[in-house]
Amino acid sequence: MRTKRVERLLRLIQSLQAGRQRTVDEISKAVGVSRRTVFRDLEMLSRAGIVFTFDRDTQRYSAGESTLLPPVSLTHSEALAVLLAMRFSFVRQLIPDADAAASAGLKIESLIPATLRDHCGRLLNRMRIFPQPASDAAPIGDSLLLVQQALARQVKIKVRYDSYYDRKVLDLILHPYHLIYIHRGWYLIAFSELHTQVRTFKVERLLQSRSLDVGFRIQPTFNIDQYFGNAWLMIRGDRLFHVKILFSPKVAANVDEIAWHKTQRSSYQDDGSLLFEVDVEGIQEIIWWILGYGEHAVVLEPLELREAMIQHVRRLAETYLDRDQNGK
Repeated sequence: MRTKRVERLLRLIQSLQAGRQRTVDEISKAVGVSRRTVFRDLEMLSRAGIVFTFDRDTQRYSAGESTLLPPVSLTHSEALAVLLAMRFSFVRQLIPDADAAASAGLKIESLIPATLRDHCGRLLNRMRIFPQPASDAAPIGDSLLLVQQALARQVKIKVRYDSYYDRKVLDLILHPYHLIYIHRGWYLIAFSELHTQVRTFKVERLLQSRSLDVGFRIQPTFNIDQYFGNAWLMIRGDRLFHVKILFSPKVAANVDEIAWHKTQRSSYQDDGSLLFEVDVEGIQEIIWWILGYGEHAVVLEPLELREAMIQHVRRLAETYLDRDQNGK
């Protein structure tokens, strides 16, 4: 839902909550929209569960006290944080059902006192959030809903899964353990009866899915934090590596100001460079992060990571040289 529409609907709610009944013309004037828009917005509020009353004799509308809760007591900082969080979630498209998200946001905003909401609104209109690229949750709404229901009921699901790891489509029976939003997308952590172990499945790659209505028991030893362990992002290797990287002065501050990993430590050197240290299980994921800094990052330890970086750089150079030599 667009921000301007949300603000218009909030003005409509304020008009209904003003303490007296209003005609459509009065609401139209108060909100600053046409009669047709008023009727359309009233229908939208009704679908959102915000009930109002209509007196057929006087042809007037008023708020339904049983459904519109009194304003909550929030400080300026609390109100701003709530409104910013809601708008951030809409921007990131984390929620597949945009209409439901907008409806929930509208209800929450309607509980904030008008003066506080208006003050925060003026500030929010001058704030913008530009998130990192992420998968759009809308196309996987049905799959997410099925997984959520299976999690709630603790039942098995049967899926056809386009496996990047196995490089083929698999028919699987899964025991859903957790839904995780990580690394720009939604993932299901589930026990696979085919693999006889807990694995990670990207929800976008669920080609088909249905509930089996068969219950299961979660492994008593399973712990989500232990599952990810010290992985750089989400793929946990079979060895723990102590990694040392020297970042040039040009990017040192940029690297140092961000919390990349729970084990990271960093220290500035005399020349302004940054010594970055981290303990990770597996080195495949961290390679791509290091490559992003190009010549401004030099791996000092471990030897396995240095050799892997050298191989990547050599292949990259060969790719460019081959294209130049072939005139492409």
